[in-house]
Amino acid sequence: MSLKAHIAEKLKSLPADPGVYLMKDDTGKVLYVGKAVSLRQRVRSYFQPSAKPHGPNIRALLQHVTDLEYVLTDNEVEALLLENNLIKEHRPRYNVKLKDDKRYPYLCVTTQEDFPRLFLTRSVKRDDARYFGPFSHARATRETLKQITRVFPIRTCNLELAESGNQHRACLDYHIGRCAGPCVDLISQEEYAEIVKNVLLFLGGKTKRIVRQLKQQMQEYVQNLDFEGAARVRDQLVAIEQISEKQKVDSSRQDDQDVIGCAMREDEACVQVLMVRNGKLIEREHFFLTDAMGAEAGTLLGAFVQQFYADASFVPPQILLPHPLDMQEAISKWLSLKQGRNVVLHVPQKGQKRQFIEMAERNALHILEQKQQSMVVKSSDDPALTGLRDVLHLGELPNRIEAFDISTLFGSHAVASMVVFEAGQPAKSEYRQFRIREVEGQDDYAMMREVIRRRYAKVIREELPWPDLILIDGGKGQLNAALGSLQELGVGMG
Repeated sequence: MSLKAHIAEKLKSLPADPGVYLMKDDTGKVLYVGKAVSLRQRVRSYFQPSAKPHGPNIRALLQHVTDLEYVLTDNEVEALLLENNLIKEHRPRYNVKLKDDKRYPYLCVTTQEDFPRLFLTRSVKRDDARYFGPFSHARATRETLKQITRVFPIRTCNLELAESGNQHRACLDYHIGRCAGPCVDLISQEEYAEIVKNVLLFLGGKTKRIVRQLKQQMQEYVQNLDFEGAARVRDQLVAIEQISEKQKVDSSRQDDQDVIGCAMREDEACVQVLMVRNGKLIEREHFFLTDAMGAEAGTLLGAFVQQFYADASFVPPQILLPHPLDMQEAISKWLSLKQGRNVVLHVPQKGQKRQFIEMAERNALHILEQKQQSMVVKSSDDPALTGLRDVLHLGELPNRIEAFDISTLFGSHAVASMVVFEAGQPAKSEYRQFRIREVEGQDDYAMMREVIRRRYAKVIREELPWPDLILIDGGKGQLNAALGSLQELGVGMG
């Protein structure tokens, strides 16, 4: 049976039920995952000559599709959940993806512990902790963490603490007032729970509620003539007010909203999220989407909303969008089930809400233009890059460079390090360390072979970006070892 006949036969048997479909190549690799209210109608639309023209991304996809599979679900919300899971599992080449979504930082409060702690993490686990994020800037997230501990002395250490009987030494955070000292039993579990409750409210944007509670607490201290306690609460209120002064955009209504704007250039899109809590703009984050070439606005934003809110700790009751989403009603139902209350997806046409959308879109376009301009300027003007190009006789300036080195401690405890530069600048979030697993003793050549094989097998498997230049620190022997591993993987080197 020919390929076209094989696909045609599959299309005939498609049911008109909701579900998820997977498009595969001739090796069985999943190229694309999609959801549909009607599998028959949606999947057939890809292959019908009379259908409206597809974007370049979908046209490229259809050239490689040799097989179709589908999974039936009871409703469109289940289809959406299954699609999210399959995209995370397979990382399909032709799906619009939130760039480097695994690396965005979150703030975690370990509410399952006797004395919960607050820390920054890049992975959301299925535990009883509370996660807030994702955020796009680790430095800004760390600054938020510092601000919180300045107001609410929650611990940030990783000590294992019991309800009582803790015999650790108090650290510097305790002495400068950034921790209440549960590690040496200087605060009861009930008092500490009040601190944690305020931290959770603060991270959820509920500052008015915190202020109201603290004012009431200060009055109680005053009535009991505990002026020292009242002064401590007063200082907290002042700190909260100082942080709140940075929130300069006010809405006339006291709503919790996320405002989403999007801009696209070539194969990349930027999405700006304005986070409005209690009518104030408290935060803005931007994210990049890859494999977006030719994607329609509804598809692009739908992919972002699904991936962004899948792990988000808080979803506001209203999300403002510039365009309707594909299967918008199903996404709204999914978010409502996730939050346990109604979540509305709204496309405003006029008024202040539309102005918010336009502001988000302007910011997204500006960020995208800045990024592209910065890449061009850095690549063309950086003397280190031009010098490297001349020394190595390269035809073009390398944009992405990955460099490897092997280190041992007196012949043992071997590790390899990978550093990454993009456009002449260190991409520190991409740095990696590899523990040597397969080599015993001092054999740097074998270690380099192992590391290069593991690294670029993953690049091939997960379709990660390939470097323009690979640098090996260790002489000709390690260079030959690296080349051997790349040849084993079927990679041709220029």
